[in-house]
Amino acid sequence: MSKPNMRPGLLAVALMVLFSSVTAALGHAPSGGTLHQWGEKVDYDMVFPVQGTNHYSPGFWSPRGQYVHHATDIMAAKMIPVVAAADGVIYSVNWSTNPKDLRPASCCNLILDHDDGWQTKYYHLNNDTPGTDDGKAWGIAPGILPGTRVSAGQVIGWVGDSTNAEGTSPHLHFELVDPEGTIVDAYNSLKKAETGVAPCSPFGPANATELLNGTRLLKIGVRGEDVRQLQQALKAGGYDPGGVDGVFGARTAAAVRTFQQARGIAVDGVVGPASRQTIAAMLEANQYAAALSPTGPILRPGDRGEAVRQIQAVLKTAGHDPGPADGVYGTRTVAAVEGFQRAAGLTVDGKVGPVTRRALAAALGVAGGAC
Repeated sequence: MSKPNMRPGLLAVALMVLFSSVTAALGHAPSGGTLHQWGEKVDYDMVFPVQGTNHYSPGFWSPRGQYVHHATDIMAAKMIPVVAAADGVIYSVNWSTNPKDLRPASCCNLILDHDDGWQTKYYHLNNDTPGTDDGKAWGIAPGILPGTRVSAGQVIGWVGDSTNAEGTSPHLHFELVDPEGTIVDAYNSLKKAETGVAPCSPFGPANATELLNGTRLLKIGVRGEDVRQLQQALKAGGYDPGGVDGVFGARTAAAVRTFQQARGIAVDGVVGPASRQTIAAMLEANQYAAALSPTGPILRPGDRGEAVRQIQAVLKTAGHDPGPADGVYGTRTVAAVEGFQRAAGLTVDGKVGPVTRRALAAALGVAGGAC
């Protein structure tokens, strides 16, 4: 998808940042666009942006005072090279889009517009003379100006602790933005870029569109992509169809019958409208298996973060609306938890602990645990 023809000016950018901080503080995270939700995990193909020893963890929903982080911090030593995550053109240097005014007092950060419409942001680049914390250096690679074309993997700067990271451990604050301007969670994409393998992601409805949108009866002898997705869905639900080969054989039929019996629908070993609808519900619920592990943290009013966002999504699927899945354990989330606990015959305390997690897993028909 092509990018909009116009980027907001610096004042507009500042207002947008302020708005995001205020809305997050109030418990109302931006909802996103038509491509992705704000903070959605994505598997975007890119080059890992730090060339050297580093470590990082999921941190998009981490609280930062009164707002949400909405980035991944890649911890590394000062002067470790930072490279472009994709082919593209430098949009801004130190918030300036003017190559004749690089605003050295604001050093050092970069924003890169990718050729495919995405965007990455690189903050806290080095601004110190090696071995010091003097703020007198320039941690952006020579020749990197607004409008400069760069290639994926090209050095564009160096890790540091500039701007509001002074006094913290050196790191790259890395943001990933989709073509509509929605900030997404880059963690899965970073893992994929680093290791070549995307981290464990649940098999959900989006992975089974051929199966769920199809209309033909799936039975012994049928072949195709919809059958392959059926086999993947059955495996995700704990029903063994044998190999995932797109061939509806005896083992797939047996798995379908076991699934139908467990879900209380007609047992015939054939996948028609009723089975498709039930599979869709199972896949929707299976996305939250890891969030329902009884060993997860006890969540309380006032908590923030990814664990809260996942429980909010679970509650909504279970029919108890917590409001936006924004990672903020506010009054609507408390009411949703209490409503579920009351309906399930549990102690009503508004907290999500092992007992409530097990009850949610049972209500959704999933086995809570890590994927």
